[in-house]
Amino acid sequence: MSVVVPGEAVLELVRGATSRVFIAAPYIKLPSIRRLTTEISATVRECICVTRWLPEDIAAGACDLEIFDELACVPGGRLLIHPHLHAKYYSDGARALVGSANLTARGLGWHTPSNVELLVALPREFPGLSDWEAMLLRSAVPATEQLRDQIRAQADELRQTHPVQNIPDVGNEAEEEPDTRLWVPLCPTPERLWGVYRGHGADTMVSSAFEAARADLAALAPPQGLTVNLFTAYIAGILRQMPILVEIDKLAATGLTDGRAHDFLADCFKETPEQINPDQTWRVIKRWLVYFLPEVYRLETSQEVLVKGRELPRR
Repeated sequence: MSVVVPGEAVLELVRGATSRVFIAAPYIKLPSIRRLTTEISATVRECICVTRWLPEDIAAGACDLEIFDELACVPGGRLLIHPHLHAKYYSDGARALVGSANLTARGLGWHTPSNVELLVALPREFPGLSDWEAMLLRSAVPATEQLRDQIRAQADELRQTHPVQNIPDVGNEAEEEPDTRLWVPLCPTPERLWGVYRGHGADTMVSSAFEAARADLAALAPPQGLTVNLFTAYIAGILRQMPILVEIDKLAATGLTDGRAHDFLADCFKETPEQINPDQTWRVIKRWLVYFLPEVYRLETSQEVLVKGRELPRR
């Protein structure tokens, strides 16, 4: 039994499956399940997927009806519906991942920001696991074109009578999800981010900095209505999740010089079509880390070395 990183673990599990894949999740988005089905080995002859497909979920954008056609194109693909499903379960026949992560970009860490989720790897012989899977199969019903069309009509009616916003658990999934492993902040003045969040700055900031702040807020997606303290804490928490900043955190433990940081960033972006300026990007990153995480980082100004110190509790 072990705790795993959701997105990486689910992909690894699907790639390693030799004959069977079983997925159960209330929320399943088309781009995310397509990311998995493209990784399924040719030896897999059964791909079972169970989801909830409630009209309110479809109306809210939490789950996609199009997954029906996606699974129909997978050898041995079957879609089943269970209206009371709440479990999240991924299995390759030999082991299973169980926890909180839906089959969505945010649930599996493929979206900025991602949800804080948990998946635990269990062996197939874990007590009760096979019985639970069998129970789910017995109580679920096959998805059909008729059922799909009925749910679509109900969801369309709900959208017209009760407009809904995209629920936070899922976010807006594009067909081509950006590679969030390479996200870095853009706004050179992090202290102005709060003002832009509050709707200010268009007339008082340099236009490039203002647009950069808007782009950062779009990527970080802070909820509306936060106080300044909650906003700061939210941004700090998201920064701790960003893969590039996680690596910078490790490098800063022994002192990260500008030269080492430039080399690190240049290596991170060497295969991306959008080239960055390592010097400019590093200046912005330093400002963000020191501003939003002052209890963690400091700059030794004599050499401009980012140092991670002992984290102090927030007051």
